[in-house]
Amino acid sequence: MSKRINATLYMASKISWERKDFKIEHDPDGYLFSGGRYRTKILPEDLPGWYVYGYMYKQHGYISAKGVNHLLYVPNYTFDNHLYKYDSLFISYNELIEPYECESGFIWYNGYDQVLSGSVLAEFVEAAGKYSDYDIGEIQREIARKKEFYYERNPERVRAQYNSPLSEKFGRRLPYRGRDYLLGGVGSGKAFFDDCFCVPVNYSDDQVKAACVKIYHYLAQRDLTEKMQEYAKKMSVEPSGLKINGAKTAFGSCSASKVLSFSWRLITSDDDIIDYVIVVTLAHIPEPNRTQKFWTLVENILPDYKERQRRLRKFQERLKMEDWI
Repeated sequence: MSKRINATLYMASKISWERKDFKIEHDPDGYLFSGGRYRTKILPEDLPGWYVYGYMYKQHGYISAKGVNHLLYVPNYTFDNHLYKYDSLFISYNELIEPYECESGFIWYNGYDQVLSGSVLAEFVEAAGKYSDYDIGEIQREIARKKEFYYERNPERVRAQYNSPLSEKFGRRLPYRGRDYLLGGVGSGKAFFDDCFCVPVNYSDDQVKAACVKIYHYLAQRDLTEKMQEYAKKMSVEPSGLKINGAKTAFGSCSASKVLSFSWRLITSDDDIIDYVIVVTLAHIPEPNRTQKFWTLVENILPDYKERQRRLRKFQERLKMEDWI
């Protein structure tokens, strides 16, 4: 029996307020929350291709680009330190979106069902053109104008201008969870990740590499902790902590005190491989040795673990030839 997938928005977690506390609830089986509120029996892989994945409403989710009736893009030309962060894309699957003036004089809109901001905004526009046959020409032109504005106001952060007299590394594409992201330069400050690896342009080659490794450490600590907690619940095990190291071959290990250690290099792979390493490492908590019982535990969580194991070996071979990481 096919699953009923009819909501326009599915979130990876449920966010609610309890008194004054901000609470995020994850489903232990990885099921999504319809509208960010109601638990479903739908997994991310169940969603059709017209659901766009991205960061929205302060969490990750999937929004439908099919059945779009009206889009309204409202760029923000007041704050110029981010490309899309302060922009709004209003989405309606039914009515026309119309502006109105609030009592404070602020302009807002009626008739929309969802609103996006950030990098997912541009991806959704393209998907709406593909899956809803929506005429996105004018919105794309406005997005192009916003890019020109951003680049003019932030010449030191122009991601299209990657050639640096100090480092030839700018302009490279670096892997992160199955996708490649550009390495661009910023004028000053600290290195950070914002839909690309952003590193001060005055860094030497060695400093650029060290900065990107530091970014990878941060991303690995954040993302692998979330995944570890998710799979620990599914496997009914309780790890006592997580550490990130720089191992080049042993991507995951488990100590006698149940502390899991992962190499930051693991985060450069895709999620199928990452999940495999995490599940195998967690399986060492109840079964320290790789016995048949150990692999049965892994197979119960990842039925295709042998294929993931094969892909991990290929990834490790590829990694040996990588001069960057």
